[in-house]
Amino acid sequence: MAGWINDRWLNKRPNPQTGKRERTKLYGSKTKRYRVEGIPGVRARSFDKLEDAKKWKAKAEHERTTGTFYDPRAGEMLFGVYVRERWWPTLRQPPTTKDAMRTRIFGHILPFAERMPLNSIGPDEIKAWVVWAERRVDTGTVRTTWRHFSSIMQAAYKAKRIPANPFRDEDLKAPTAPSGKAKAWPYEQVQAVRAELGRRYRVLVDEGTLAGVRQGEAFGLSPGDLDGEDLHIERQVVKTSRGLAFAPPKGNKTRTGPCPPELTKAVEEHSAEFPPVEVTLPWVDPDRPSVAWEDRPLVTVLLICTTSRGNAINRSTFDEKQWKPAQHRAGVIDGPQVEVIERPGKRPLKRVRWEVPKGYGFHGLRHTFASIVLAGGETITKLAAWLGHSDPAFTLRTYVHFMPKAGRRGFAALAAWARGNDPEDFES
Repeated sequence: MAGWINDRWLNKRPNPQTGKRERTKLYGSKTKRYRVEGIPGVRARSFDKLEDAKKWKAKAEHERTTGTFYDPRAGEMLFGVYVRERWWPTLRQPPTTKDAMRTRIFGHILPFAERMPLNSIGPDEIKAWVVWAERRVDTGTVRTTWRHFSSIMQAAYKAKRIPANPFRDEDLKAPTAPSGKAKAWPYEQVQAVRAELGRRYRVLVDEGTLAGVRQGEAFGLSPGDLDGEDLHIERQVVKTSRGLAFAPPKGNKTRTGPCPPELTKAVEEHSAEFPPVEVTLPWVDPDRPSVAWEDRPLVTVLLICTTSRGNAINRSTFDEKQWKPAQHRAGVIDGPQVEVIERPGKRPLKRVRWEVPKGYGFHGLRHTFASIVLAGGETITKLAAWLGHSDPAFTLRTYVHFMPKAGRRGFAALAAWARGNDPEDFES
């Protein structure tokens, strides 16, 4: 259906007696005379000159047909209004992912861009935001937040609010990732930290170093997951804004990892002292992120490791009350900074801040696991499967420095071939 141009200064129908269109109350006013209307999906727009109205009508009808129409007025919406009222309420992400995004978007983007119209955000504004953000948070956080910012602008582009996503400018690049390699912990360090943990939590170190599970996966392991030489990783304990819940492992992928006899023995010894406890929590399905918290199904799991009260472990509480203090007592990290805030008529408030270097979180045990199995000659493909990586190339990039013998084996194979031996028969 084609649009039309309405002359707002004259009545649409002629006077039956005179045959002429009579003037309206708008005649001669400051109101723009010609209004383009009736183009499906396109807001009406007014012009002073008929020629301008005809040109815009033809352009809008063509772009509407090709799906490229963009109305500059739609981009006048403030960035903060778009995020809070349009983009964020309709974002479909698992609760844990959305909670992590909330901090970055509302803490590291909106304070800078809240009052900016969408169509005013271009390459220069993005560069200014990077400078602003790098003064407040580390480069890794800026890189992650960059992706969120770009996703918001891409959604605005698809909604026809801006003509293009400025983050797609070929001259714009996200801040360079800080250099650094995954670090494996020495055996002595692992054992020292393990010894300083509360006894009921020490088995978590065994699960991390001997099976390579993530922290939430370690919290979610059940005795039934141990199956001979296999460890079935079926769930994790996640922290959401509404409380703890069970969820599938990262990436919504269950997997089978290794279960060496030493891990089985460690779990048995732990269970003899701290019997497994049944814990019931909501199940978070990443494929149904919009389900209300109270409507999520409850799942009961017999957990190997729980708190002294028989609850699932909250990672934040564990890190602050167990993991970091244990590392400090083991001489791995420095002590915390303690700030005492006096409150009139109330007990002083104590704030404890730990400065933990990168690589000293629970994830360091996972890196240690990778270094152990690669040093033993295991393949990258098998390690990727055990770790739950969908792309072995990612595993290789992350852990290639844990393969010091790979080059020597290659040189030895070349030497064997040069001597007339079959490299396939060569064993390093």
